[in-house]
Amino acid sequence: MPLRRRRLAVSATVIAALVGGAATTSAYAAPAPAGSAAPTAAVPSPAPDMEGVAQALDAAMAKGAPGAMARFSGPDGVRTRTAGVRDRVSGAAMDTKARFRIGSVSKTFSSVVLLQLVDEGKVELDAPVNRFVPGLLPDDRITVRHLLTHRSGLADYTDAMFEQTVPGFEAVRNRVFSYQELLDLSLGLPRTTEPGVAYKYSNANFVVVGMLIEQITGRPVAREYERRIFKPLGLRNTSYVHPETGIKGLHVRGYLHPDEAGGALVDSTEQTVSWAQSAGAVVSNPADLNTFMSALMRGRLLSPRMMDAMTTVSPTDVANGRHYGLGLRRYDLSCGTQVYGHTGTVQGFYTYAFATRDGRRSFAATANTSNKSDANTALGGTLEPAFCGKKATTARTLKTRKAEADLPENR
Repeated sequence: MPLRRRRLAVSATVIAALVGGAATTSAYAAPAPAGSAAPTAAVPSPAPDMEGVAQALDAAMAKGAPGAMARFSGPDGVRTRTAGVRDRVSGAAMDTKARFRIGSVSKTFSSVVLLQLVDEGKVELDAPVNRFVPGLLPDDRITVRHLLTHRSGLADYTDAMFEQTVPGFEAVRNRVFSYQELLDLSLGLPRTTEPGVAYKYSNANFVVVGMLIEQITGRPVAREYERRIFKPLGLRNTSYVHPETGIKGLHVRGYLHPDEAGGALVDSTEQTVSWAQSAGAVVSNPADLNTFMSALMRGRLLSPRMMDAMTTVSPTDVANGRHYGLGLRRYDLSCGTQVYGHTGTVQGFYTYAFATRDGRRSFAATANTSNKSDANTALGGTLEPAFCGKKATTARTLKTRKAEADLPENR
């Protein structure tokens, strides 16, 4: 059995911890939108139930993750918990300073870049995509907003690509796709809905977002992430490594579960993630994710107008309080708290990264496995204790959490 270790760390830093201690400057350092700005005086909020968080991490391990970790940042400082190992071979304990693949949390980074371009007048949310890249899509009705809200009707090519989990992964592990190749895979499939009619999650939407960013700026997506987000926020452990296959420095190794029950785990750490690119190829760590989500919610990356647009959401699962805005999820928790952020799944990693609308509290959690829905369910169980505290921890049963985590949109 792998060594299991859990650590609790409490930082004495208050304000600096909330933003990762980085001195940040940004061209978009505007106040949050009216009606949702950060309060001028401290508003009492429940202390995070870190024991509840730890129990959820243990549950993720019990369901197949070699390790898991979480980091909460709030007015009273930083609290972390770890469980299990980040490397099954060496037995190295999980470490909250380690980097990992964040999967679809990358979509929020891509959305921020594109919305900054909207702020700059270089693109319009409700204009056809084909206005900016003529002839790219076969339907002039598909707008930029449709991409960011997953309402374009473009099919998700990854469903067929990974129908068989391990063979599908090994077929693309070292492959480098062009954006056009990925889009062609989607266009070769039937549309899922008419433009604007219904929410249907698809990685193809954010492939097109990447194409738009590169067409409009004339620079690679990696460069735009760096100059617009990573450097201004001091995200020293966040990078876009595509098409390199490795993760530099201290990092977590990811493990993919095969389709067959009881099959051996596959170390999926080294891969290009070229099948996702601007839809899911960013690498980060918990502290940087806390910084990013808090800064975003505080209005440090986008104008008030764009923050209003980004946080205007539509239901994706009414019964369980799930909504989607522009590359941003909103979860309505049992205690009445609403948190904004994104979930991420990439081979070997599950990730949750969320913050309150005022940006004062942020939370990131990851487990180093995937294709194991029970582990994802358990990891998602960290949100309630983190943001609602002890009293609300038992408000939702594991059965309810499982129903939420198993939804196709929780990717």
